[in-house]
Amino acid sequence: MKKLYLISVVAIFTFFTLGCSNNDEKTANKTSEKIAEKLIEGATGNKVDVNIDKNGKTGSMTIKGDNGDAVTISSNGKKIPDNFPSDIYIAEGDIASVGTINTGDGSIITILMTVKEDTETISDKILKEMKAAGWKSDMNMKTSEGSVQMYSKDKNSITVTVGKDNEQTTVNYMVTISEK
Repeated sequence: MKKLYLISVVAIFTFFTLGCSNNDEKTANKTSEKIAEKLIEGATGNKVDVNIDKNGKTGSMTIKGDNGDAVTISSNGKKIPDNFPSDIYIAEGDIASVGTINTGDGSIITILMTVKEDTETISDKILKEMKAAGWKSDMNMKTSEGSVQMYSKDKNSITVTVGKDNEQTTVNYMVTISEK
């Protein structure tokens, strides 16, 4: 768990460094890559190769281990990736951000958005639409502030969190897609 936490911190640090740098972008990328490599190598004991590709509002970082396994962490801006399951109901609203983590075993895709409906209305609609699409409702916990819903289908799973952020209703999807 400590290793996963450290790798996550390194990834966030790297993207923050890239986003806030006033240096030449190529130099900033290489410096961030080297720092991330050393921190991850120290935490895991494996030699890693971090490659950063940043393009405007999107970017990705690939971490390769000695054994050839790779993890790619991406910020997709507001674009839902092509491998996102088409039978998942996405609420109508404004997408704030989309992120992915890809490995040889599958992907984790996160979508953060705001919607016009109140928390109860959108929570009920998501539940209805997901069940209609054949997703099994594994958990549905509602409070006056929002809800947490978990679904599964085949080897895939989804956690949907609905809440309030100031006066806006937010919906956060975390989708785990198994490739094996």
